[in-house]
Amino acid sequence: MARPLTLTDEQILALVGDSLDQTGSSWTLARAADAAGLHPSTLIKRFGSRHGLLVALSRRWIESIPIGATTPHAHSELLNWAASQTIDQVGTALLMARLDMLIEDFHDDELRDLLHKGWTKHSAYLSDLVQRCQDSGEIASHLQAEAIALFLLDSAHGALLRAAVHPVPSEVDPGRALTVILEYLK
Repeated sequence: MARPLTLTDEQILALVGDSLDQTGSSWTLARAADAAGLHPSTLIKRFGSRHGLLVALSRRWIESIPIGATTPHAHSELLNWAASQTIDQVGTALLMARLDMLIEDFHDDELRDLLHKGWTKHSAYLSDLVQRCQDSGEIASHLQAEAIALFLLDSAHGALLRAAVHPVPSEVDPGRALTVILEYLK
């Protein structure tokens, strides 16, 4: 009998991570296992616990954040980042599920530390893009690049919170708000 095909840890994390953006309900180990096509006990064997899986997902997220511009066109990359923050197809239930996960991260020292590391890396990435845009004259340089980057990241997070409580979340779309901010900074 042939041994069944197995998924690598990275493949499992990709499947579970992708499912987080598609469910409007609380995150559970059973839902994560279902998304990966596995039994929950298999996830526990691989990652040690539900917490271990969350830590692995957080580390994967941090690794996915660029450390600097990924293209020679920093302004286009920055505008693309802003546009990627859109929530046009996201409903209130999905936003609330994301906030539930965020609150869970806040309550756990290790997950909170990983969240801090991810946001720090994200702000450094945005700061690099903004600095490159300032150097090329595409963004005004009357503010420090780091301050603008933090403002953009905080604006994205704040708009997500507003969208979560708005009757029509797409009316508070962070992607559009960030694009307007970037246009104003020219």
